[in-house]
Amino acid sequence: MKLLFLDIDGVMTNDDRVINDRHVYSFSKSCVEALNQILRTHDVKIILTSSWRTVYDPETIHRMFTENGVIQSPAGQTPSISTLRRSLEIKKYLEKRTPTHFVILDDMEIPGFPKNYIRIDPATGLTMEHIPRINEILGVDRL
Repeated sequence: MKLLFLDIDGVMTNDDRVINDRHVYSFSKSCVEALNQILRTHDVKIILTSSWRTVYDPETIHRMFTENGVIQSPAGQTPSISTLRRSLEIKKYLEKRTPTHFVILDDMEIPGFPKNYIRIDPATGLTMEHIPRINEILGVDRL
């Protein structure tokens, strides 16, 4: 089992994001394209780490992902301990699971995971340039 710990603000959004009436919250198109490329390459489950998990119910989150064109909705979420303790939330989640590989995508500093963490610049969000490092961390399933 492979896991992708995903933040939303700053990862799935960037400075080019356009909010429109159709979406509860619009993701940046380029970020969605990069995430979908990862999801097509790897048999990986999205685990939501974003504070969104405490604001929106799973049905609303599923709708946001679907309406924004993401080919997979989150399969789970980390426990809510504290926004400033995201690293602890991920550790707690991993206590009950043993993924073969996992990657953490976040625009906040996430200490304790030097081999699995990729800091995303919120000005650009997730980009195709991140994919080689993500492939390295997750191993390659299908290219």
